[in-house]
Amino acid sequence: MIDDRLNNYLRPYLSYLAKKTIKLGISANTVTIIGFIFGLCCFYSIVNFYFFSAFLFLFLNRFCDGLDGAISRLIGPSDIGAFYDITFDFIFYSLFPIAFIFLDIRNAYAICFLLLSFVSTQTTFLASAWIIEKNKTLISNKKSKSFFYIGGITEGFETIIFFILMLTFYESVELIAYIFGSLCWITSITRIIYIRKLLTR
Repeated sequence: MIDDRLNNYLRPYLSYLAKKTIKLGISANTVTIIGFIFGLCCFYSIVNFYFFSAFLFLFLNRFCDGLDGAISRLIGPSDIGAFYDITFDFIFYSLFPIAFIFLDIRNAYAICFLLLSFVSTQTTFLASAWIIEKNKTLISNKKSKSFFYIGGITEGFETIIFFILMLTFYESVELIAYIFGSLCWITSITRIIYIRKLLTR
């Protein structure tokens, strides 16, 4: 919901770090893969009750996600880079809540609901991007990502906020999962309505 504003604020800082990273000969794809490894470490930390480490690896994972995009903007985006970025992000977004089932099996129902909600947002995310690209419907010429997608009330920033809440109040993961899952469904429904209006107007 506020991803664009947050990205505009962080862009100068990430751009500076991206230039330094490029000078070291590190590619955007390498940063993406390193970020995913940090995500796996976050999963391992949660399962083993290492919550401080989980916070650290969550931050590093998201930092890499921002940095690889900044590098791509400087050297030019690539299809394979976008593929890696989206694929590893979606896998991490699923792994993170699954860790709380290992933490306490009583969280299983709530986490299953959350994962189903993630499937709905991820599907509408990709399907809407494909529809818009296929029909060459240019919503804005200010987008710097590899492809245009429709936002919603549960974008990247909101997801990370809820992940932090899950780590902080892990005894209330069920409630947090149900709340965020419901918000995800609102995002999915608004995307469906938007695409329907776009294609039928």
